[in-house]
Amino acid sequence: MFAVQDDWIQYEGVPARRPAVRGGAACAQRIPVVRAGAARPRPVAVAVPARAAVPARRRLRLTRRGRIVLVVLPGLMALSGALVAVAGTGSAQAAPAQPVTRSVVVGSGDTLWSIAERLAPSADPREVVAALQRENGLHGPEVAAGSVLRLPVAG
Repeated sequence: MFAVQDDWIQYEGVPARRPAVRGGAACAQRIPVVRAGAARPRPVAVAVPARAAVPARRRLRLTRRGRIVLVVLPGLMALSGALVAVAGTGSAQAAPAQPVTRSVVVGSGDTLWSIAERLAPSADPREVVAALQRENGLHGPEVAAGSVLRLPVAG
């Protein structure tokens, strides 16, 4: 518990030992610690040198935690950037587009030859018939009316 009066801070229950502070001139300007029950000293006017009126430039000091942050943070950023770059290239190759399969229903009077001529009029019908047989697992030229034939993917 502490009380503030007339720009003096009085701490209660604080040991009389002063903590170590760096900087010789800074120690003289510290607020004195007063023991509980002791008479309060009166404030004394302190003469400030003329050059002290200009704020002194202080050196930046990094703590251990600050140094760790300055080393680890850029490393994490570089690692995450590398992971994003690797994941970006891998996902495009991982999922190729599936070819669209088409099919045709065999009508009455249709043969593999007539279906091949309708599918590829400019191609050799023998090659198209062979591709139809391979695609559908047929062992001969016979097809039943109403059956569904998968069409080979054009290559």
